Amino acid sequence: MTVPAVTQEVEDFVDRCVPLTGFPAFDLYATGMAERYLETARQQVGPAAFAEFWAAWSAAVDERGGPQDLSPVHLEVARALAYMWLTGAWPRLAPAAHAALRRQMANEEFVVAPEAYVEGLVWRTFHGHPAGAKPPGFGTWAVKPPAQPTTDGLRRDLGLGEELVLRAGLADEVALAAIPVHLLPGYRASRAIPPSAVPTAAMRSDAPQEHA
Repeated sequence: MTVPAVTQEVEDFVDRCVPLTGFPAFDLYATGMAERYLETARQQVGPAAFAEFWAAWSAAVDERGGPQDLSPVHLEVARALAYMWLTGAWPRLAPAAHAALRRQMANEEFVVAPEAYVEGLVWRTFHGHPAGAKPPGFGTWAVKPPAQPTTDGLRRDLGLGEELVLRAGLADEVALAAIPVHLLPGYRASRAIPPSAVPTAAMRSDAPQEHA
């Protein structure tokens, strides 16, 4: 079987989407959707606007930054890319970003392709599978899912030293132990963090207030 060659453009796209999704490049390639997602993002954002976003995101990654270094419009594009990898659908953009990008198409969510739904990375986050596709096999419901990796185990597997510093969406680099638990990746229940313990966004001053 002949495996089609991956262009440098698609290779760069996958490489830069690793920090957006939290999945390794192997998993992104395994979806078979990398080229389709790149084409979809460029079409939805516009070639010029996407190139501008991509330059900003690449610069942030090269400088060990993250989404917090992007403008509000570029942050919305980054969110849309992550959403597309996870669910297989291009999301509805925030109205302000939709207007700023001067998009000519309707601002509506749509599934990129039938196979995109099946290949959504979200299913892998809880060892599940999409309804009606990729069944795990008879009797597998009785098999306990693999345990979540520990911090020390990940450090050993990645060959990282003890003095690891991370940004994790924070303004400054911090040690791993100093990262707030609600910003850590992985299945939240495995970290014993109730939803009520996760800080909420500040309420807008013009938002309607509920009264008892």
